[in-house]
Amino acid sequence: MRPSEKDRKEVGAKIREVRERRGMTQRELAEKAGLTESAMRSYELGYRMPSETQVKLMAKALGVKPEAFADCKTRTHPEVIHLLFQLEDAHGLEPVKGEAAIRATRPGSAIELALIDWGEKRAELEAGKITQEEYEDWKDSYSPGKKVL
Repeated sequence: MRPSEKDRKEVGAKIREVRERRGMTQRELAEKAGLTESAMRSYELGYRMPSETQVKLMAKALGVKPEAFADCKTRTHPEVIHLLFQLEDAHGLEPVKGEAAIRATRPGSAIELALIDWGEKRAELEAGKITQEEYEDWKDSYSPGKKVL
């Protein structure tokens, strides 16, 4: 199935956001990723969707995980809650009774460790120890079990 215009634009916006946070021009990113400036412009504007290989090249050039550009397609509240229901079955996440919170039910799992890391990094942001930009960079380059920033 071909990606929709909306999907292409959302991926392009994510690429542009990370590129701009890195202080790079389209030309610089294109050169570093081994792509053309024209292709980069087309991706960012949502005219074309980059292939998986091109996404990996751009991610490497920007120092982020390719998943940073993924579109999870959760646009509505019902989609979000149903995604959480699926994560319960697939990854052992469950709601905490009486709270608007989730927890991992598989001790020591990558998901549990990622949630802990995320909570710690979010606390740093809220305490003013890191900037919003640093927090976004951390999320874009996060790998479970690997401390970033």
